[in-house]
Amino acid sequence: MDGRTVFAAAGGEGFSAAAARFRAGPCSVVLLRDLSAASPAAFLAGSEQAAFGALKIPKRKAEWLGGRLAAKLAGADAFFQGVPLREIEVRRELTGSPFLVCRGERRHVSISHSAGTCGAAAGTDFLGLDIEEVAPRHPGWYRDYFTPAEREGRDEAAMTGLWAAKEALFKALGLGLSCDTLDADLSGPGPVLKGRALARWEELGRPPFALERFDPGPGLEGRLVWGR
Repeated sequence: MDGRTVFAAAGGEGFSAAAARFRAGPCSVVLLRDLSAASPAAFLAGSEQAAFGALKIPKRKAEWLGGRLAAKLAGADAFFQGVPLREIEVRRELTGSPFLVCRGERRHVSISHSAGTCGAAAGTDFLGLDIEEVAPRHPGWYRDYFTPAEREGRDEAAMTGLWAAKEALFKALGLGLSCDTLDADLSGPGPVLKGRALARWEELGRPPFALERFDPGPGLEGRLVWGR
C-alpha cells in the first residue's frame, strides 16, 4: 500500500482517463485523473445526469463527475461485475455519506478528490477513503485540529497524511467533519477515540478496522479505513 500508485490509460462507456486500481483487504479502490468524458450519459443514471447538468462551476463539475465514475468503477469491481455503469447509481444519505444502488442492492462506498485526482473505495460497510494535497497550512490549523502528541516530530507531508487519516476514519463512522477532529488521536500505534467518535464507534458495535496509507501520486497523501 505504501508503494507508488501506477496510473495507466483506461476507458470505456463514454470516458477515458488515467486510472489506478488496487485492493486493500476486502476493498476495491479506484483512482482517476485526466478524465475526459465525451458522453457522461453513457455512465450516469438518469437522476445523476440531471444533477450533473445543474452544476455550473467547471471545477466542481469535474470533481463531481470523477468522484462518481470512480465510485461506480470501484463498485463494479467489488460487487457488480459486468453491470453497465449507468445501472450503478451513487446516492447520498441525509448526512452526506454516499452509497451505491444497483438492481435492488445497496452497498457502501467512499469518495474523495483533491488536486485533480478522484478516488473511491467499495467493499465493506465500515469504510472511509480520503485524498489530500500537501500544501502550506496556517499555524492555527495544526494547533486546532491535532493533539500535541500528533504534532510532535511530523513534517508537512506527515501532517497532511494525518489529516487524511482522520477524515477517512470519520467518514467510516458516518460522521464526516461534523465530528471534532480531536475526538481521534492518531499519534500512537492505534487510534484512540473519545467523545462523539467513540460514541458512534460503540453504537456500531465497536467494529475492528484497519487504517492504511496509499500513494495517490506526487504531492498527495491518501488514507483508507476499512472494517476487518
